[in-house]
Amino acid sequence: MSEKLNKQRDKVASKSLFKLLSQKVPQKLPKQLFKQLTKQWTLCCYALSFFSRCPVPRTINFKAYPFHLGNAYFPFVGALYAVICFVVYYLSLSVFEHTISVILMLLAGLLFTGAFHEDGLADCCDGFGGGYNKTQCLAIMKDSQIGTYGVLGLIILFALKVTALIQLSELNQFSEFGLLHFFGVLFSAAVVSRFSALWLIQYSEYAREDETSKSTQSSHQLPQSYLVGALLFSLLSLLWMPVMSILAIVIVTTTSTLLCKAYFNKKIEGYTGDCLGFLQQLNELLILLTCLALFSANL
Repeated sequence: MSEKLNKQRDKVASKSLFKLLSQKVPQKLPKQLFKQLTKQWTLCCYALSFFSRCPVPRTINFKAYPFHLGNAYFPFVGALYAVICFVVYYLSLSVFEHTISVILMLLAGLLFTGAFHEDGLADCCDGFGGGYNKTQCLAIMKDSQIGTYGVLGLIILFALKVTALIQLSELNQFSEFGLLHFFGVLFSAAVVSRFSALWLIQYSEYAREDETSKSTQSSHQLPQSYLVGALLFSLLSLLWMPVMSILAIVIVTTTSTLLCKAYFNKKIEGYTGDCLGFLQQLNELLILLTCLALFSANL
């Protein structure tokens, strides 16, 4: 009899406790959290649809939020790019040597981004190489045909990038951890280089006055909280490195970004989408070369 009474008391106590807790927990919290997660997922899809060829769900409403807020996920797109490239490289190693594996890896990256940034680099080389004033530079950049400067720029870019990646992949001072460090280099270079382009958007003016350019919708500045989030994500991508390596990469990318900003302002009084592609590819290459120099010297 006493056992039944104790069980009934326990049930009543547990029900009253659950009722008390349910009253204290805000009912709006799950709805607010779900709404915020939905917003961030939508903004992430904005970035994927603009900066890559990655398909996004058809249910995404591209008018739900300001499109430029998706720029905050530009470094995340770089992280996804690095993961895809490394997977292709790792699988290719089971069949081919380092050279072919690196080339196949870069091909996978080009398919993922649609050569979006490389196209910007080529247009920049043509525009700044052949234009004598702002009007000419912008007109040449907008021309869909590639010129001599653009071809030379792409040849130099891929020659240096392929060579640096091959030498990085062949470094053996990390023994069994070599592949992990190689992935770390890819990840850091892809993420940090994209944040540098994001910084240029934030602290420079868009050079084109017309509204027909594809980059116009993404040329607005981000709220500081979004920019800080992208910065923290970019810095986290470097934490696997020694402190001296992190400092070297930060100094190199900051210097190149400031120099490019000054040059763009001098030539066209701001930046264009092509300038962002040029800066991203330049800093990605500089990070690869910096890592190669540091790791080769065991720093």
